[in-house]
Amino acid sequence: MRAVRVLLLLLLTVSLAARAEPERVTVGSFLRNVEAIDLDQNAYHLSAVVWFKWKGERDPTKSLRFVNLLEAWALTQVPVYEEPLTLPDGSRYQRLLVEGRFFHKFALGTFPLDWQKVMLELEDSQRGADQLVFELDPASGVLPELSVPGWVVKAPIVEEKRVEVPGSFGLAGKLEHSRVRFGVLLQRPLRVLFTTMLPPILLVLMCCWFVFFLKPIHVEARVGTVITALLTIVFLQLAFTDDLPYLGSTVLLDQLFNLSYVVITAILFECVTVTRLFDKAQTLEARLAGLVEGDKAKAEAELLSVRGRVESLDARSRRWFPIAYLLGCALIIFFARGPEVFSIPL
Repeated sequence: MRAVRVLLLLLLTVSLAARAEPERVTVGSFLRNVEAIDLDQNAYHLSAVVWFKWKGERDPTKSLRFVNLLEAWALTQVPVYEEPLTLPDGSRYQRLLVEGRFFHKFALGTFPLDWQKVMLELEDSQRGADQLVFELDPASGVLPELSVPGWVVKAPIVEEKRVEVPGSFGLAGKLEHSRVRFGVLLQRPLRVLFTTMLPPILLVLMCCWFVFFLKPIHVEARVGTVITALLTIVFLQLAFTDDLPYLGSTVLLDQLFNLSYVVITAILFECVTVTRLFDKAQTLEARLAGLVEGDKAKAEAELLSVRGRVESLDARSRRWFPIAYLLGCALIIFFARGPEVFSIPL
């Protein structure tokens, strides 16, 4: 009799343990198309095939929820089979054709050298992680021919995580959901910066650099060139960042423009300094005729010194301004992206 009680107790324990074990559902996805990427709305149009394998009686596709769905009315979620298939191992199988508009918060701090994730995030809307756990199918991936204009398609993204829902929505205890995310990593090509954006900026800075070859007597040409370059840089910044949403902070491209503003302002300061020295030299030259021999010698020495400072300042500016600007650009790009910048495709 005692042995029967022990046996019943063991059976009850095993039954309770089996009942407490959450149902495990294998989920896989195959990304077919990505288009209409909108940086302003952090949105994109996505098409994918999603499949499920499970052994329970309850169909997980009936309570499936797309966590990052943006437009529910435009979602297309078509099951391939009218009823789930029964596989030889006894598990059940269903495949969905999913197409719709989804969102993922884009990180634009390193624009135009940014890497973005295009994601499809799933969870069960009715059962928590204590009742259902999603497991990733290693066969998940992306279409080999997948192409996104303006981006380079990199490695697929397959992630599994548990998310604790803040609040219990009127129920006792805390809710925790099992989620899976499928997607792909997109990289903006390096040529966007180095063949589209930097050339006009460098051309404007080169025009500023040419003022060091003008004599100080051409003060209007020197100052006018620098002011025009400053206005052109402002226009270029507005044009290149027009499609970006307001972030409340600077992106990598803004930092390059800020460096350009600093350099142009420094060039303008150099022009003003040279002009003042040139005016001083002209004043000294005009005073030479009315000075006695002793004072005249001192004035001539001072005149030669002022003219030497003018020539030296222009010569050093011609040499160091382009070096300083290019070095500053390289440091900004390197610290924004780090060694990863060398792995960005052209």
